[in-house]
Amino acid sequence: MKDVTLFLSKWKQIIQKLENNNGKVHPIEIGKKATIQEIEAKEKELGYQLPPSYKYILNNLGSSLSFYYSFSEDTIIPSEFNEIFSGEINWNIDFLQDLNMLADELMEDGEDYGATLRGKLEFSHAGNGDIYAFDMSVESDEKPVVYWEHEEDTVTYIADSFIDYLLRITELGCIGSEKWQFEYFLSDTGLDTTNTAAAKWKHWFESFSETTLDDVKNNMEQLIAFAVYRDKLDEESIDFLRKFSRNELFDYLLEELDKKESFKDQKMICEVIGKVLGNYADSWVRSLWEAKQDIMDSRLRSFLTSMCLSKDEGLTLVFNFLEQESNKKITGYDALSHLGDFHSRDVILWMENHVKFPVTEGWDELFVRSNFSRDDIERWTSLDERHEVTVIHALEKYVYMKVANNKFFYGISGLPSKSDFIDFLAKLQAKQVLKKRILSLEYVIQNINIFY
Repeated sequence: MKDVTLFLSKWKQIIQKLENNNGKVHPIEIGKKATIQEIEAKEKELGYQLPPSYKYILNNLGSSLSFYYSFSEDTIIPSEFNEIFSGEINWNIDFLQDLNMLADELMEDGEDYGATLRGKLEFSHAGNGDIYAFDMSVESDEKPVVYWEHEEDTVTYIADSFIDYLLRITELGCIGSEKWQFEYFLSDTGLDTTNTAAAKWKHWFESFSETTLDDVKNNMEQLIAFAVYRDKLDEESIDFLRKFSRNELFDYLLEELDKKESFKDQKMICEVIGKVLGNYADSWVRSLWEAKQDIMDSRLRSFLTSMCLSKDEGLTLVFNFLEQESNKKITGYDALSHLGDFHSRDVILWMENHVKFPVTEGWDELFVRSNFSRDDIERWTSLDERHEVTVIHALEKYVYMKVANNKFFYGISGLPSKSDFIDFLAKLQAKQVLKKRILSLEYVIQNINIFY
């Protein structure tokens, strides 16, 4: 019984640690202990003798057990373990399943998909549908724990027995049940709690704590890492970053930008440059346009241009780029990704010559993000069909975006009174033939208060 008490003690410590650091936790739930008679009845039903260590846990701890946790978004997990986000253990005697039957069901058109399930007995599953099972084909009383990937139809060795599995996964903090979360620690003999990666992970897990802005606000490198990890740069973080030497900050950001591989991380570094340094980085941004070869994703260059150069200079550069690169076949998504951060009505003027169907593929959102006015609405609804439909879907998107985000900051200048605006929308609706456009305008009218 000592090992059962030890498991429970360690699991409670893990759960408590996550709760103390604002993690999301589903506490430990334990079913009643299974009697010897209930276990024997289950064995008779399945036609298998259950592994001794599994029966021991059922009889001395519980016939079922489950708990789950996920880390707080403000817990900075080391980058080498970036696929780990949660932890979990679960089993239930009632969910034991002979996978031979499942293998038979999965056979299609002569293909033996699911062949690796044969001789396996499921005792648990991962959140993505993969399966934890005992390999009943092994000729010993104890049966190894294996993991079946449903997409690849492959089996991975996890541990020598059920209790061995519990010992290993517990030592690793009960990390998430999906393979991509624990594969850092896999070897030919299953979960390896002694390899280099495991040692690093255990050291971090024992000492980690949720990171707050107060923890990193006085350390430039940590503050930038905090913003990149959270993929969020709020006004308070910007204020703290502006207290550092601009030259030192800029040099460090360029070093970090060169190191980052993912677009998301690069975008975050560019956001720090744009929002914190602004026109201090103007010469560097111009050099990105003058370079003879692309040294940065063009979308990031356009973003930096919107933040660091004057509106006139920046828009001229981006307009010319889009028109030259696309050979006048500019998609709405391209236009949005390059012009959406300028928030300028000059973009709406430029759009008049380039907008095309389908307008819902970026053009409507770009219209919203370019601070359109009453005059723009009236002008565009008097132009071609593509312009009128852009306005219809832009108004609909405006409502969606404002409902979804209380901090939505786009305003519409020059709006008429509420009754006059409803009359305008009703007349625009009456002109429509397609049901989709009629319903879009009906949605806008029903939510007219959003605009006031």
